[in-house]
Amino acid sequence: MRAFRRSGPMISMKLTDYEVTLLESLVEQFAGLLEADGETRIPADPFERWQAELDAPEPLDRSDPVIQRLFPDAYAENAEASEEFRRLTVSRQRADRLGQAEVVLSALRDSEVGRHPVQVRVIELDTWLKTLTAVRLSLAVRLGIQTPEDADDLDGLGEDDPRSYLYRVYEWIAYLTESLLGLN
Repeated sequence: MRAFRRSGPMISMKLTDYEVTLLESLVEQFAGLLEADGETRIPADPFERWQAELDAPEPLDRSDPVIQRLFPDAYAENAEASEEFRRLTVSRQRADRLGQAEVVLSALRDSEVGRHPVQVRVIELDTWLKTLTAVRLSLAVRLGIQTPEDADDLDGLGEDDPRSYLYRVYEWIAYLTESLLGLN
C-alpha cells in the first residue's frame, strides 16, 4: 500500500491486489452479519414501511458478540426499554450500515482488484471511516480485545499463532483509517 493522496474532491489510494481482495472480503463479511434472513418486500409507502419495520421480528442474531457490540443495549439497567429502543431503531441503523458498506465495496470493485487506485470521494469519507471502524470493531470482538492490554498481548504473539494474522489485519485496518483521517 502506498500513501493516500487527495486531489480536489477525490482521495486516491493504491492498494495491492491482495489488499483490495482482503478489504473487500472483510466488508462483505461485515455486511453479511447485518443481512437478515428471509428479507421481505419493502413497501414504497413510508407509513407502511414504518409499520412493517415495527411489526418485523428482530432481524439480527443477538447471540453474536459482534452484533451485541455494534448494537449495544441503550439502557443497560432496563432490558425492556432497550428492546423497545432497538425495535424502533435497528432497521434504520442496519440499512445505514449496509448502504455504507456498499459504497466501500463499490469503490473497491471499481479498482478492478488493485489494477487502478481506489478512488474515494471526499464526501464519502465519513462512510468509509464508519465502515472501516465497524470492521475493525468486529475484528476486535473476534480477537477478544477489550482493553489496551489485550491488544498488547496480541501484539506479542508468535507468527505460528493463528490469531497473529488476524491481529495484523486489525492493525492494518487501523492504519487505513488513520491514513484517511489524515486527509480530512
